Amino acid sequence: MALKATNPDGKTWYGAKVEVDLVLKKGTYNFNNFTPAGYGLTITGEISGGDGGSPATNTISISNLSKAHEDLFKTKEHIVVKAGDYDMFGIIGEGNITKVSPEARDGEDHSISITFVAGKDYSKNKKIYNAYSGARTVKHSYKTSAGKTITWTTSKKKNINIRFKKGVKAKTIIQRIARESGIPIAVLHLKKNKVYKHGYTLTKKPEAAIKAIVKDCGSKFQYRIDDIVIDYDEKPKLWQTHLYLTLKDGLVNMPTINDEDGKKATWTVVTYLNPLVANGSVFYVAENIKSLVRVKNYTHSLDDMQTSCEVEMV
Repeated sequence: MALKATNPDGKTWYGAKVEVDLVLKKGTYNFNNFTPAGYGLTITGEISGGDGGSPATNTISISNLSKAHEDLFKTKEHIVVKAGDYDMFGIIGEGNITKVSPEARDGEDHSISITFVAGKDYSKNKKIYNAYSGARTVKHSYKTSAGKTITWTTSKKKNINIRFKKGVKAKTIIQRIARESGIPIAVLHLKKNKVYKHGYTLTKKPEAAIKAIVKDCGSKFQYRIDDIVIDYDEKPKLWQTHLYLTLKDGLVNMPTINDEDGKKATWTVVTYLNPLVANGSVFYVAENIKSLVRVKNYTHSLDDMQTSCEVEMV
């Protein structure tokens, strides 16, 4: 599937690559739309993400695979989706497969749809307790047919909440909860490392507790592709962004403003598909906005090889 697209300013882009890697215990299978020539394989769908704090669910379709290759795609297996042009190519989505739809046919073409979750949903992880939880005595009794009462006692495990001493810092709490609950955090960057003067007692489920602490610290908990990232909206420098978008270079059309009453204004920006665009990424838009912007949410379209994103000025 070669792409040729021209934007309103006359800039023409050639070439588009989409690749899906299926990671299995026995090895990694690679499927793409550019080699071998003439195979007829196409990959379509959308890959989305945002700063809402929950893992994104995405669906792609792959057409004209052999039956043997179709059968490789099963739930719980891991896939990586890459896309871009020949100069800007990289990962746009990754996660474990949750559903594989039955093969669909359209004339000579046949396809399967694959749904996957970017990252794992840790909101259902059970509460964790102090490893040195104690026990409580439970008294039991029953009355025999002769009217005699027999009593005995047993010990029952008593879960004790994890407690942190006075003056503990937020980062220390987050790291322990993450470690003991098995929640991997790729980036832990707090705006302020809050001090809990009276200590802290863990009473919530792990993810809920981490999110609450992150909020206390003026930061955000979000999924970025397949990673959990805890960060805050720091004012960036232009040289840190690497992207400077104009109609001649990167933009499909002019950005449009979304200014609902009572809400901070955001903009809709459409670019040619760019793997550098994800929630939290920052770049400069030279048309209309004329400012650095930060991405709130985005959608990569594999059908027309464009990225549409909602951004806010920084």
